[in-house]
Amino acid sequence: MTYYLGHLKNNQQTEVKLPHRNYLYFLYFVMSCFIGTTQANSINFEQESRHYINQEIARFLSYHGAISQQQKINLFIPKGSEDLECTNLQISRSKPSSVPAGRIRLTIKCDSPKWQFRASAKVDLWMNLVVAKRDLQRGEILTADLLDTRSLNIASHLHGMEVNINNVIGMQVRRDINSGDVINRRLLEKQYLVNRDQHVELHVSTPTFNASVTAIALEDGQLGQRIKVKNLTSGQVVEGQVIGKGTVKIFL
Repeated sequence: MTYYLGHLKNNQQTEVKLPHRNYLYFLYFVMSCFIGTTQANSINFEQESRHYINQEIARFLSYHGAISQQQKINLFIPKGSEDLECTNLQISRSKPSSVPAGRIRLTIKCDSPKWQFRASAKVDLWMNLVVAKRDLQRGEILTADLLDTRSLNIASHLHGMEVNINNVIGMQVRRDINSGDVINRRLLEKQYLVNRDQHVELHVSTPTFNASVTAIALEDGQLGQRIKVKNLTSGQVVEGQVIGKGTVKIFL
């Protein structure tokens, strides 16, 4: 019993002295943890949302090989959200595959602590779009000299636009298009000047001579498109460019 009591007293004395000796260190540690947690959980929703939208715009431009001339983002964050905390914020669009311009609806959420709210943004994005260089009549076949590009706010053309002239060359105009109007696929249709299995006139051109032979098309072709044809005289399969209705040209 004497040993137990003495041992207990020694332990009590030791336990009493420990907090006093490490009090300042303990206090500093607790305050550091509290301050660090507060800083980690604070959220600037406008900054995070703007960063997310800029990433979406960059991804869209990269996919189309285009460049933005100008962009403007107006955010609408609901009141009361400034008091929310989160260590792993998640932001997404309601229509992630749509063009990141015009009115965009955002979902902002957190899993721990669990909460979610909706925000929105109005995005104006200027980039070069394909337009008609002159009035185009129904039935015309598009060529490069009929088209041009102009910097426009795509927020006004979300239902149809083209950013690359080469993508529409050879297509046929379905409805009259006014000079300066934005070109979109709803106004066009594919027009094959050469059809598969059709006999075509094959122009062969070299620096020293030109010749024409009969060939058979092995695939459909629009104006300017390269297709494979078979020379009926030699049986050789070559690749040529569609230059007109039923006409293909190769350069040797």
